[in-house]
Amino acid sequence: MSGGFFYYFHSYYLLFMGLVKRKLSSLWSLLKQSYFSWNRNDPWARSATIAYYALFSLPSLLIIVVTVAGYFFGKEAVQGRITQEIGEFIGVEAADAIEGMVANAALNQSSTWAVIFGFAFLIFGATGVFFQLKAAMNNIWNIAVKKNTVKRIVINRIISLGMVFVLGLLLLISLVISAVLAAIKDYVASIEPAVTTFLMEVLNFALSFGIIMSLFAAIFKWLPDVKLKWKTTYLGAMLTTCLFLIAEYLIGFYFGQSNPGSVYGGASSVVLILLWVYYTCLIVFFGAEFTVQYALHKKDKVEPNEYAEPAIYQELERLEQKRGQLVDEKRILDTLQSHVDEEEERQKQRKKQEEDDRSSS
Repeated sequence: MSGGFFYYFHSYYLLFMGLVKRKLSSLWSLLKQSYFSWNRNDPWARSATIAYYALFSLPSLLIIVVTVAGYFFGKEAVQGRITQEIGEFIGVEAADAIEGMVANAALNQSSTWAVIFGFAFLIFGATGVFFQLKAAMNNIWNIAVKKNTVKRIVINRIISLGMVFVLGLLLLISLVISAVLAAIKDYVASIEPAVTTFLMEVLNFALSFGIIMSLFAAIFKWLPDVKLKWKTTYLGAMLTTCLFLIAEYLIGFYFGQSNPGSVYGGASSVVLILLWVYYTCLIVFFGAEFTVQYALHKKDKVEPNEYAEPAIYQELERLEQKRGQLVDEKRILDTLQSHVDEEEERQKQRKKQEEDDRSSS
């Protein structure tokens, strides 16, 4: 009996290890292909572009987020929470600078028109970074917008504004869960104080992981002009969140040890914000590339929505236009060359005529 049990146990063990080996091999292949595709799409330049837009979008974006979440918890509490979270990423100095941006960018209530125009520019500024991020996501999925009509531009801005409200909603959820966790902490501390610290660390990590993953999943699902399943986006978002949390520690360690903003003096806070957004975008783009490769690996049905088409169509159209331009340029060059040849021929005939006239005289 023991021999039969050992035989079955060994067989299941071999099957399990074979399955694990195949899964790890498949994961390594996906990661490797994702890296090659990520590097090919030049994430460095796109991350720098979005970091530039984020710097100008940040005050408007935070005002809307603080307003949405502050309606329930109060603006001071929400603003303090944002400052605390950002301070953990890039330092207290940069977080204080961002808090100052929000305070200085508040709308002036002096006149109705000032409020209207201020609100319009507020919306435009807050959606700018997501608008650029959407273009980057479309490039990763190799799709292009068919035609940038006014209607489509407005829809894209609305989608970007929706992402801003998602940020506010996630922050609100974070505040609610934090309040619940504080109540749980007090209850557990009254029963078993020894496990309170460990339990709160685990719960806080799970909270941060879930909220960040939900944000990345929303970005992967709603920003690109493709029809995609939530299951696919959540796997990519999970990997992106793991990389983001690892990078959070590494970036924090790097900023703490080398202090890269120190050489810029008064502009150090701005530099730290740019660096933070830049490195974050690199991670987000890799997660998006992994989502693409996973969808291809699983043979999920992924197709552009009604406003987009495969980018290869527009590439072929541009190549056809370029071919027409080259044909026209060649015709112009041939015409110019023929004029040059005719002029050279006339000069030869003139010179020959002059030589004949001198010889006859």
